[in-house]
Amino acid sequence: MKIRLPWPSRADRRLWRAATTFSDLGELTARWLEGDIRSCAGNMPNYGPDEETLPLIGRLAAANRAGFLTDDSQPGHDAADYAGNLWEQRAAVTGFVADPQILTRLVDFAEQAGLDLLVRFQGDDFHPGMVVSRVNGLDYTRYGRTLTRNELRHSWHSRLVGDTAFDTLARAAQLTIADTTFEPGDFLWTVLEEALHQPSTASR
Repeated sequence: MKIRLPWPSRADRRLWRAATTFSDLGELTARWLEGDIRSCAGNMPNYGPDEETLPLIGRLAAANRAGFLTDDSQPGHDAADYAGNLWEQRAAVTGFVADPQILTRLVDFAEQAGLDLLVRFQGDDFHPGMVVSRVNGLDYTRYGRTLTRNELRHSWHSRLVGDTAFDTLARAAQLTIADTTFEPGDFLWTVLEEALHQPSTASR
């Protein structure tokens, strides 16, 4: 039986506390997705990605290393569960982008592809986000709600993420991109790969 402690290991804490840049946070998130480290800021300590995320790990890790720091994602899905409830979800990803060039490219590619997107900044007026999953036709999950600095700090806690790295996150754009259909599909992830293919030269 695997024992999961309610706090990150000492080794993981050292790695996260050593992060000082937005790119550092993206690299550590990518390493968590790939299973190289056991804990990730904003997630339960010593828990890896959800099972449904496993087919997306390579793409999500690459996105994090390319400047899109993801904090939640899901594949498209349209099927009943064991109890007969119909779960519908559209492929979606949400997170942070600090580099204006990368943000512009992601927004341009998403708009040209006809995907739904939200761009918010800490301090913007509240936005409830977009519905990305439904159960029996009723709204269930939203991505893209405008997050305040306090909410961000609650997830990216000071015990794990230092002030310098956190400030880069708090200033970053809060970006959500989602497919338009509530069904399985690869389109969103292909667009994301294409948008992030060329690295930006802007300072992070």
